Amino acid sequence: MHNSKAHIGHNIIFLERVDSTNNYAANRFKSGDIGSGAVILTDIQTNGRGQRGKEWQSDAFSSLIVSVVADLNLWKINNIISLNHIVALSIQAFLKKYSENVEIKWPNDLMINDRKVAGILIESFMSSSQRTSIIGFGININQDDFNVPRATSLKIETGISNSPREMIYQVIDCFNHYIDLYHQKGENWVFDEYNKELWKLNQNHSFEFDGETEVGKIVKSTLSGELIVDFNNTEKVFRNGEVKY
Repeated sequence: MHNSKAHIGHNIIFLERVDSTNNYAANRFKSGDIGSGAVILTDIQTNGRGQRGKEWQSDAFSSLIVSVVADLNLWKINNIISLNHIVALSIQAFLKKYSENVEIKWPNDLMINDRKVAGILIESFMSSSQRTSIIGFGININQDDFNVPRATSLKIETGISNSPREMIYQVIDCFNHYIDLYHQKGENWVFDEYNKELWKLNQNHSFEFDGETEVGKIVKSTLSGELIVDFNNTEKVFRNGEVKY
């Protein structure tokens, strides 16, 4: 049985079109219309946001575009970075039902065979009494072509089309499973699992930072949300946005 406090998906709202599921979820939550664990998904998102303000491209009806409301006090999640780990591992587990070679690109993309298949954007609202996060993610399901390099979809990887709306129930199961595991095993266990699944972990790869490109190896991420990369026995620590790879 799921701990009902940590349950997502008891309320699922299907929209045909919306500017941004994260905006919609945040506004509906603030006005008291929806509670923690509500799941919002849309067929068409007209103004989706990616990491650091980048636009998230998705063709109509071909992606899972979802936002989930998370009350971190109710879910008893202490460290906001743990939520990132839970979400990334949940989406990876969902994708692994369909494809192999699914890895997590720090901090919050999912890769299949070295190409991006999903992205996560978590927006948090913290006050003395409230700790709420809106978990937004987009998963490319049926898209055939992309105007961005290094992108893919489940259809490209598997040759099979699926209904995004029907897949949401599997995603919800994966989320509930990892929220339960967090409570059973703790944040360090979830953190270690996340680190094990990192794309390019301990492999030579090019990293761009400070206008330079250097070859290094990812050592691990940290519980404060940084990435540690080894360049010829010299470790450098990057925060989100400071390195491209």
